[in-house]
Amino acid sequence: GTDPATGTGPAAGPRPGAWPEAVRLAQLALGHELGGGAGTLLALARGHALDREQFGRPIAAFQAVRHRLADTLVAIEAGRAALEGAWDDGSPEAAAAAKAVAGRASRTGARHCQQVLAGIGFTTEHPFHRYLWRALVLDQLFGSTETLTRQPGRDRLAPRRVPPPPPL
Repeated sequence: GTDPATGTGPAAGPRPGAWPEAVRLAQLALGHELGGGAGTLLALARGHALDREQFGRPIAAFQAVRHRLADTLVAIEAGRAALEGAWDDGSPEAAAAAKAVAGRASRTGARHCQQVLAGIGFTTEHPFHRYLWRALVLDQLFGSTETLTRQPGRDRLAPRRVPPPPPL
């Protein structure tokens, strides 16, 4: 048995249902990490856009640059909202969906910020590459964005029948 004073003794093993809960929490944690990385990418791109001048004015003044930064911000905020909702919901499905949205935000941020950073973003002197690689690796853990979005669709199509209409 276990010594009540020290809590030591033979391990009882994991409790039933512990793994799905661990996966849920891991997906939420990774979603927050992906969102934070995307936020850092946005900050790096924004700073570069304000500092870099082209045709006598900062590139942040150009509409195309502003649209890329705005799209990145919208994606990050969507990921943040999905993660908050998943914490409140508490279900594994909500956590998987939130991680997928955060992963997509991270990829959107990487793509748009790379465009804004242009050539400097390809160098090892700029920190962009660290966040890009981190996002690519973290997105693969506990279900990639692609896997987490395709599996629910496959599950819906598996019975090969039309679901009943929602009650009105």
